This record gives sequence, structure tokens and C-alpha cells, in this order.
Amino acid sequence: MAVRVGQHALPAVDRRTLLGLGLAALAATLTLVATRPAPSYPVLVAGSDLAAGTPLSQVDLEVRRLPDPAGFVQGTEPGELADWTLKVPLAAGEPLLTSLLQPPQLISAPNLLALDIEAAHAVLGRLAAGDLVDVYVSSGAGVETGATRLVASDVFVVEARLVEAGGGRDRVELLVAVDDRLAGELAAAARSGELDLVRIGP
Repeated sequence: MAVRVGQHALPAVDRRTLLGLGLAALAATLTLVATRPAPSYPVLVAGSDLAAGTPLSQVDLEVRRLPDPAGFVQGTEPGELADWTLKVPLAAGEPLLTSLLQPPQLISAPNLLALDIEAAHAVLGRLAAGDLVDVYVSSGAGVETGATRLVASDVFVVEARLVEAGGGRDRVELLVAVDDRLAGELAAAARSGELDLVRIGP
């Protein structure tokens, strides 16, 4: 059977033919999707045996691709982690895990000091691990000259959490990286007055 349009005859296409063409196209699409390789992401691995304590910028690294990069150091180079070091040695071919790295601040200040500060004096609790803070201490009454002084700069926050108490009494509990000198200065300041933290911007 043919359909005539003016003087031209066009072949008729029945529903079964259209359905067959549609199914064929669907099968081709599904085959393409099924054979398409799964996405993969670049991660860093040890190019040779690596010793602990060496900055990533100074070690032999290679790139591998993994389907799930969670927990691994992603990318083709250390980037902003160049100054970070391994906590433990790695054998050649082993991947770099973020949990196995430590920031340079923990090399120069390997100890931890706990601070418990009112949220109003600690950036309202808007602190997170990896932040840097300046620490001020205020002592005495009023605002006379010298009542507030800077105790320490660029103190590295290892952990921070907001403890909600309500009624404007929320507190912030922190662990900060310190050496012996800084630990003594912060402990003395906390006993002599009220501490305020200023988060350092990027």
C-alpha cells in the first residue's frame, strides 16, 4: 500500500515497523551505556618506598586512576598538600591516604592543648580543623590601655566543636597544636584573663 501526496507516492510505514525501529534504537543505546567505561579519578601513590616525615613535595609520587577516590589524595600532584608529611612509611605502589598525612604545623608544634571558650569569644563556634587563629587575652576591668594583648598568632586548630547550652551560654571546645613554649603561654593567659579567638582568613 502507498500513500499519494500530489503526484508522488510514499511508502506506508505500519506500527510494527516503527516499533521495531524504536526497539532497535533502544537496544543500541543500552549497549553503548553498558560498554562505556566507568568514570575514574586520579589519585597519588608512592612511586618508591617512602619514609615517614618527608614533605610530599620531596618524595617520589605516581598517579593511578580509581573509580572511587574517597579517602585518597586526589589529583596529579600534591598541590596545597606539598608541605604535608607522611605519618608512617609507605611501600612503592601504596596509595596516599589523607588519614596518613599531617600538616606542617604539627611538625613544629607536635603537642595538643585543650581550650574551652565561650562561643561569643570564639567566632561563634565557626571554627573547623585546619583553621588558624590569633589568640588574645583581656584582663582587668574596663578598656584601659594594655588591657587586651595578643598572646599567639597563627595557632593551628586540630579539632573544634560547638557545645550548645542555650541562653547565650554556648561554648567552643578546641584542640590546638602547641610546642612547650606556646602551651605555657596559652595556659597562663587562660588563667589570667578571658581569651578571644580571631580566625585568620585565607
